[in-house]
Amino acid sequence: MLNISLNLLYFVLLPALYPAHKDTVGLIYDPSIGVGYAFFLNLVCTALVTFGFWKEIFGVKWNFDWPLLKKMLGYSWPLLVLGIAGILNQTADKILFPYIYKQADANMQLGIYGAAVKIAMIMALITQAFRYAYEPLIFDKNAADDKNKMQAMGMKFFIIFTLAAFLAVMAGIDILKHIIGRDYWQGLVVVPIVMVAEIMMGIYFNLSFWYKLTDRTIWGAAISGIGCLMLLLVNIIFVPTYGYIACAWGGVAGYGTAMVISYLLGQHFAPVDYHIKDIALYTVITALLYAAGAIFTVDNEVLMTIYRSVLFLLFLAFVLKREGLLAKLSARLHRK
Repeated sequence: MLNISLNLLYFVLLPALYPAHKDTVGLIYDPSIGVGYAFFLNLVCTALVTFGFWKEIFGVKWNFDWPLLKKMLGYSWPLLVLGIAGILNQTADKILFPYIYKQADANMQLGIYGAAVKIAMIMALITQAFRYAYEPLIFDKNAADDKNKMQAMGMKFFIIFTLAAFLAVMAGIDILKHIIGRDYWQGLVVVPIVMVAEIMMGIYFNLSFWYKLTDRTIWGAAISGIGCLMLLLVNIIFVPTYGYIACAWGGVAGYGTAMVISYLLGQHFAPVDYHIKDIALYTVITALLYAAGAIFTVDNEVLMTIYRSVLFLLFLAFVLKREGLLAKLSARLHRK
Protein backbone atom coordinates (compact mmCIF):
# COMPACT_ATOMS: atom_id res chain seq x y z
CA MET A 1 0.00 0.00 0.00
CA LEU A 2 2.87 2.38 0.80
CA ASN A 3 4.49 1.60 -2.55
CA ILE A 4 1.27 2.38 -4.45
CA SER A 5 0.63 5.50 -2.38
CA LEU A 6 4.12 6.90 -2.89
CA ASN A 7 3.98 6.21 -6.63
CA LEU A 8 0.66 8.04 -6.90
CA LEU A 9 2.14 10.90 -4.87
CA TYR A 10 5.34 11.29 -6.90
CA PHE A 11 4.02 10.49 -10.36
CA VAL A 12 0.50 11.97 -10.23
CA LEU A 13 -0.15 14.44 -7.41
CA LEU A 14 3.19 16.24 -6.98
CA PRO A 15 3.78 16.73 -10.75
CA ALA A 16 0.31 18.31 -10.96
CA LEU A 17 0.94 20.62 -7.97
CA TYR A 18 4.51 21.57 -8.83
CA PRO A 19 3.87 24.28 -11.48
CA ALA A 20 1.68 26.33 -9.10
CA HIS A 21 3.57 25.60 -5.86
CA LYS A 22 7.24 25.31 -6.78
CA ASP A 23 8.51 26.76 -3.51
CA THR A 24 6.73 24.25 -1.26
CA VAL A 25 6.38 21.18 -3.46
CA GLY A 26 9.94 21.69 -4.67
CA LEU A 27 11.17 20.84 -1.17
CA ILE A 28 10.27 17.16 -1.71
CA TYR A 29 9.93 16.92 -5.50
CA ASP A 30 12.32 17.63 -8.37
CA PRO A 31 10.83 17.07 -11.85
CA SER A 32 14.30 16.54 -13.33
CA ILE A 33 14.57 13.22 -11.48
CA GLY A 34 11.51 11.91 -13.28
CA VAL A 35 11.29 8.12 -13.48
CA GLY A 36 14.29 7.88 -11.15
CA TYR A 37 11.88 8.30 -8.25
CA ALA A 38 10.67 4.74 -8.91
CA PHE A 39 14.02 3.41 -7.69
CA PHE A 40 14.07 5.61 -4.60
CA LEU A 41 10.51 4.66 -3.68
CA ASN A 42 11.28 0.99 -4.09
CA LEU A 43 14.30 1.40 -1.80
CA VAL A 44 12.20 3.11 0.86
CA CYS A 45 9.51 0.42 0.79
CA THR A 46 12.03 -2.43 0.82
CA ALA A 47 13.87 -0.81 3.75
CA LEU A 48 10.63 -0.60 5.73
CA VAL A 49 9.84 -4.25 5.02
CA THR A 50 13.33 -5.15 6.27
CA PHE A 51 12.78 -3.05 9.39
CA GLY A 52 9.68 -5.14 10.06
CA PHE A 53 12.04 -8.02 10.83
CA TRP A 54 14.01 -6.07 13.44
CA LYS A 55 13.27 -8.69 16.13
CA GLU A 56 14.62 -11.45 13.91
CA ILE A 57 17.68 -9.38 12.98
CA PHE A 58 18.62 -7.98 16.39
CA GLY A 59 16.94 -10.48 18.68
CA VAL A 60 19.39 -13.34 18.12
CA LYS A 61 22.91 -14.00 19.30
CA TRP A 62 25.17 -13.77 16.28
CA ASN A 63 28.06 -16.13 15.66
CA PHE A 64 29.88 -17.14 12.50
CA ASP A 65 29.93 -20.74 11.32
CA TRP A 66 32.54 -21.10 8.56
CA PRO A 67 31.75 -24.76 7.76
CA LEU A 68 28.08 -23.87 7.38
CA LEU A 69 28.94 -20.89 5.17
CA LYS A 70 31.05 -23.11 2.93
CA LYS A 71 28.22 -25.61 2.67
CA MET A 72 25.64 -22.90 1.94
CA LEU A 73 27.78 -21.25 -0.74
CA GLY A 74 28.50 -24.61 -2.35
CA TYR A 75 24.77 -25.24 -2.60
CA SER A 76 23.62 -21.74 -3.54
CA TRP A 77 26.15 -20.27 -5.97
CA PRO A 78 24.94 -22.52 -8.82
CA LEU A 79 21.42 -21.30 -8.05
CA LEU A 80 22.70 -17.74 -8.52
CA VAL A 81 24.01 -18.71 -11.96
CA LEU A 82 20.68 -20.43 -12.63
CA GLY A 83 18.81 -17.26 -11.68
CA ILE A 84 20.97 -15.09 -13.94
CA ALA A 85 20.39 -17.52 -16.81
CA GLY A 86 16.66 -17.36 -16.10
CA ILE A 87 16.69 -13.55 -16.28
CA LEU A 88 18.62 -13.73 -19.56
CA ASN A 89 16.03 -16.13 -20.94
CA GLN A 90 13.34 -13.57 -20.15
CA THR A 91 15.15 -10.49 -21.45
CA ALA A 92 18.01 -11.41 -23.81
CA ASP A 93 15.83 -11.50 -26.94
CA LYS A 94 14.55 -7.97 -26.30
CA ILE A 95 18.04 -6.66 -25.52
CA LEU A 96 19.64 -8.22 -28.59
CA PHE A 97 16.82 -7.61 -31.07
CA PRO A 98 17.78 -4.06 -32.16
CA TYR A 99 21.36 -5.22 -32.78
CA ILE A 100 20.45 -8.42 -34.65
CA TYR A 101 17.46 -7.24 -36.67
CA LYS A 102 19.21 -4.90 -39.11
CA GLN A 103 16.08 -3.12 -40.33
CA ALA A 104 15.01 0.50 -40.08
CA ASP A 105 11.86 -0.46 -38.17
CA ALA A 106 13.67 -2.61 -35.56
CA ASN A 107 12.46 -0.54 -32.60
CA MET A 108 8.88 -0.58 -33.89
CA GLN A 109 9.00 -4.36 -34.33
CA LEU A 110 10.43 -4.72 -30.82
CA GLY A 111 7.58 -2.59 -29.47
CA ILE A 112 5.02 -4.81 -31.20
CA TYR A 113 6.66 -7.92 -29.77
CA GLY A 114 6.88 -6.46 -26.27
CA ALA A 115 3.22 -5.44 -26.30
CA ALA A 116 2.05 -8.87 -27.43
CA VAL A 117 4.19 -10.57 -24.78
CA LYS A 118 2.26 -8.68 -22.09
CA ILE A 119 -0.79 -10.85 -22.81
CA ALA A 120 1.27 -14.04 -22.69
CA MET A 121 2.66 -13.02 -19.28
CA ILE A 122 -0.59 -14.27 -17.77
CA MET A 123 1.08 -17.68 -17.92
CA ALA A 124 4.18 -16.36 -16.15
CA LEU A 125 2.00 -15.05 -13.30
CA ILE A 126 0.32 -18.45 -12.97
CA THR A 127 3.69 -20.20 -12.89
CA GLN A 128 5.03 -17.81 -10.27
CA ALA A 129 1.96 -18.23 -8.07
CA PHE A 130 2.27 -22.00 -8.34
CA ARG A 131 5.94 -21.83 -7.42
CA TYR A 132 5.31 -19.85 -4.23
CA ALA A 133 2.67 -22.33 -3.08
CA TYR A 134 4.32 -25.57 -4.24
CA GLU A 135 8.01 -25.18 -3.40
CA PRO A 136 7.58 -25.09 0.41
CA LEU A 137 5.61 -28.37 0.23
CA ILE A 138 8.43 -30.15 -1.58
CA PHE A 139 11.05 -28.92 0.88
CA ASP A 140 8.90 -29.86 3.89
CA LYS A 141 10.80 -32.56 5.76
CA ASN A 142 7.57 -33.92 7.21
CA ALA A 143 6.43 -34.89 3.69
CA ALA A 144 9.59 -36.83 2.88
CA ASP A 145 7.79 -40.14 2.37
CA ASP A 146 5.32 -38.64 -0.09
CA LYS A 147 7.72 -36.50 -2.13
CA ASN A 148 7.79 -38.80 -5.17
CA LYS A 149 4.02 -39.04 -5.32
CA MET A 150 3.64 -35.32 -4.59
CA GLN A 151 5.99 -34.33 -7.41
CA ALA A 152 4.20 -36.62 -9.87
CA MET A 153 0.77 -35.26 -8.96
CA GLY A 154 2.04 -31.70 -8.80
CA MET A 155 3.50 -31.98 -12.29
CA LYS A 156 0.32 -33.45 -13.76
CA PHE A 157 -2.04 -30.88 -12.29
CA PHE A 158 0.34 -28.01 -13.04
CA ILE A 159 0.29 -29.01 -16.70
CA ILE A 160 -3.49 -29.50 -16.68
CA PHE A 161 -4.02 -26.07 -15.15
CA THR A 162 -1.60 -24.27 -17.48
CA LEU A 163 -3.06 -26.00 -20.54
CA ALA A 164 -6.50 -24.87 -19.41
CA ALA A 165 -5.15 -21.33 -18.95
CA PHE A 166 -3.66 -21.49 -22.44
CA LEU A 167 -7.02 -22.42 -23.98
CA ALA A 168 -8.78 -19.78 -21.86
CA VAL A 169 -6.46 -17.03 -23.12
CA MET A 170 -6.84 -18.24 -26.70
CA ALA A 171 -10.62 -18.22 -26.23
CA GLY A 172 -10.60 -14.64 -25.01
CA ILE A 173 -7.81 -13.31 -27.22
CA ASP A 174 -10.23 -11.03 -29.09
CA ILE A 175 -11.10 -9.42 -25.76
CA LEU A 176 -7.61 -9.44 -24.23
CA LYS A 177 -6.08 -7.81 -27.30
CA HIS A 178 -7.72 -4.55 -26.29
CA ILE A 179 -5.22 -4.38 -23.43
CA ILE A 180 -2.70 -3.28 -26.04
CA GLY A 181 -3.17 -0.73 -28.83
CA ARG A 182 -4.65 -1.64 -32.18
CA ASP A 183 -1.32 -0.89 -33.85
CA TYR A 184 0.22 -3.82 -31.95
CA TRP A 185 -2.37 -6.46 -32.88
CA GLN A 186 -0.20 -7.84 -35.66
CA GLY A 187 2.07 -9.20 -32.94
CA LEU A 188 -0.68 -11.39 -31.42
CA VAL A 189 0.65 -14.31 -33.45
CA VAL A 190 3.45 -14.75 -30.87
CA VAL A 191 1.09 -15.00 -27.87
CA PRO A 192 0.49 -18.79 -28.09
CA ILE A 193 4.19 -19.39 -28.80
CA VAL A 194 5.33 -17.38 -25.79
CA MET A 195 2.70 -19.08 -23.61
CA VAL A 196 4.02 -22.50 -24.65
CA ALA A 197 7.51 -21.32 -23.70
CA GLU A 198 6.22 -20.23 -20.28
CA ILE A 199 4.56 -23.61 -19.77
CA MET A 200 7.89 -25.29 -20.56
CA MET A 201 9.58 -22.98 -18.09
CA GLY A 202 7.08 -24.05 -15.44
CA ILE A 203 7.67 -27.72 -16.25
CA TYR A 204 11.42 -27.14 -15.97
CA PHE A 205 10.82 -25.60 -12.54
CA ASN A 206 8.90 -28.71 -11.50
CA LEU A 207 11.72 -30.89 -12.78
CA SER A 208 14.36 -28.86 -10.95
CA PHE A 209 13.69 -30.40 -7.55
CA TRP A 210 15.85 -33.43 -8.25
CA TYR A 211 19.07 -31.41 -8.15
CA LYS A 212 17.89 -29.18 -5.31
CA LEU A 213 16.91 -32.10 -3.08
CA THR A 214 20.06 -34.10 -3.88
CA ASP A 215 22.47 -31.14 -3.48
CA ARG A 216 23.46 -31.28 -7.16
CA THR A 217 22.67 -27.65 -7.87
CA ILE A 218 25.70 -27.42 -10.16
CA TRP A 219 23.62 -29.40 -12.65
CA GLY A 220 20.94 -26.72 -12.47
CA ALA A 221 23.44 -24.04 -13.42
CA ALA A 222 24.70 -26.15 -16.33
CA ILE A 223 21.21 -26.98 -17.61
CA SER A 224 20.03 -23.36 -17.41
CA GLY A 225 23.22 -22.23 -19.14
CA ILE A 226 22.63 -24.66 -22.00
CA GLY A 227 19.02 -23.51 -22.32
CA CYS A 228 20.11 -19.87 -22.37
CA LEU A 229 22.75 -20.64 -25.01
CA MET A 230 20.10 -22.34 -27.16
CA LEU A 231 17.84 -19.29 -26.90
CA LEU A 232 20.69 -16.98 -27.92
CA LEU A 233 21.63 -19.16 -30.89
CA VAL A 234 18.06 -19.25 -32.20
CA ASN A 235 17.83 -15.48 -31.89
CA ILE A 236 21.17 -14.80 -33.55
CA ILE A 237 20.52 -17.20 -36.43
CA PHE A 238 16.84 -16.60 -37.19
CA VAL A 239 15.93 -13.08 -36.00
CA PRO A 240 17.59 -11.37 -39.03
CA THR A 241 15.23 -13.33 -41.30
CA TYR A 242 12.06 -13.87 -39.28
CA GLY A 243 12.08 -10.94 -36.87
CA TYR A 244 10.34 -11.14 -33.51
CA ILE A 245 8.69 -14.46 -34.42
CA ALA A 246 12.14 -16.01 -33.96
CA CYS A 247 12.35 -14.39 -30.50
CA ALA A 248 9.22 -16.25 -29.46
CA TRP A 249 10.48 -19.56 -30.83
CA GLY A 250 13.83 -18.94 -29.16
CA GLY A 251 12.06 -19.11 -25.79
CA VAL A 252 10.49 -22.43 -26.76
CA ALA A 253 13.89 -23.76 -27.86
CA GLY A 254 15.66 -22.57 -24.71
CA TYR A 255 13.12 -23.73 -22.15
CA GLY A 256 12.37 -26.88 -24.13
CA THR A 257 16.05 -27.85 -24.16
CA ALA A 258 16.40 -27.24 -20.43
CA MET A 259 13.18 -29.15 -19.77
CA VAL A 260 14.27 -32.26 -21.71
CA ILE A 261 17.80 -32.34 -20.26
CA SER A 262 16.51 -31.87 -16.70
CA TYR A 263 13.97 -34.67 -17.15
CA LEU A 264 16.54 -37.13 -18.47
CA LEU A 265 19.10 -36.36 -15.75
CA GLY A 266 16.44 -36.28 -13.05
CA GLN A 267 15.19 -39.72 -13.99
CA HIS A 268 18.77 -40.97 -13.67
CA PHE A 269 19.71 -39.38 -10.32
CA ALA A 270 16.32 -39.16 -8.56
CA PRO A 271 13.60 -40.85 -10.63
CA VAL A 272 10.00 -39.77 -10.22
CA ASP A 273 7.08 -41.75 -11.62
CA TYR A 274 5.46 -38.93 -13.57
CA HIS A 275 2.07 -39.51 -15.19
CA ILE A 276 3.52 -39.32 -18.70
CA LYS A 277 0.53 -40.93 -20.46
CA ASP A 278 -1.97 -38.57 -18.85
CA ILE A 279 0.25 -35.54 -19.54
CA ALA A 280 0.69 -36.58 -23.19
CA LEU A 281 -3.07 -37.12 -23.57
CA TYR A 282 -3.98 -33.69 -22.17
CA THR A 283 -1.28 -32.04 -24.28
CA VAL A 284 -2.54 -33.66 -27.50
CA ILE A 285 -6.15 -32.73 -26.72
CA THR A 286 -5.12 -29.14 -26.03
CA ALA A 287 -3.21 -29.01 -29.33
CA LEU A 288 -6.23 -30.36 -31.23
CA LEU A 289 -8.63 -27.92 -29.57
CA TYR A 290 -6.29 -25.01 -30.23
CA ALA A 291 -5.95 -26.08 -33.87
CA ALA A 292 -9.73 -26.30 -34.16
CA GLY A 293 -10.03 -22.76 -32.83
CA ALA A 294 -7.32 -21.45 -35.14
CA ILE A 295 -8.31 -23.21 -38.37
CA PHE A 296 -12.09 -22.92 -38.37
CA THR A 297 -12.69 -19.18 -38.19
CA VAL A 298 -15.38 -16.66 -39.08
CA ASP A 299 -15.11 -12.90 -39.42
CA ASN A 300 -16.99 -12.18 -36.20
CA GLU A 301 -15.15 -11.69 -32.92
CA VAL A 302 -18.19 -12.46 -30.75
CA LEU A 303 -18.89 -15.77 -32.50
CA MET A 304 -15.20 -16.71 -32.41
CA THR A 305 -15.01 -15.99 -28.70
CA ILE A 306 -18.09 -18.13 -28.05
CA TYR A 307 -16.77 -20.93 -30.27
CA ARG A 308 -13.34 -20.99 -28.63
CA SER A 309 -14.93 -20.77 -25.18
CA VAL A 310 -16.92 -23.91 -25.98
CA LEU A 311 -13.65 -25.65 -26.91
CA PHE A 312 -12.18 -24.52 -23.60
CA LEU A 313 -15.21 -25.85 -21.70
CA LEU A 314 -14.90 -29.17 -23.53
CA PHE A 315 -11.34 -29.47 -22.22
CA LEU A 316 -12.49 -28.71 -18.67
CA ALA A 317 -15.30 -31.24 -18.93
CA PHE A 318 -12.89 -33.90 -20.16
CA VAL A 319 -10.46 -33.21 -17.30
CA LEU A 320 -13.19 -33.25 -14.66
CA LYS A 321 -14.59 -36.51 -16.04
CA ARG A 322 -11.26 -38.29 -16.45
CA GLU A 323 -9.85 -37.21 -13.10
CA GLY A 324 -13.13 -37.85 -11.31
CA LEU A 325 -12.91 -34.42 -9.67
CA LEU A 326 -16.65 -33.79 -9.57
CA ALA A 327 -17.28 -37.19 -7.98
CA LYS A 328 -14.56 -36.56 -5.38
CA LEU A 329 -15.93 -33.11 -4.59
CA SER A 330 -19.46 -34.45 -4.30
CA ALA A 331 -18.32 -37.25 -1.99
CA ARG A 332 -16.42 -34.83 0.24
CA LEU A 333 -19.42 -32.47 0.48
CA HIS A 334 -21.66 -35.46 1.26
CA ARG A 335 -19.38 -36.55 4.12
CA LYS A 336 -19.49 -33.04 5.60
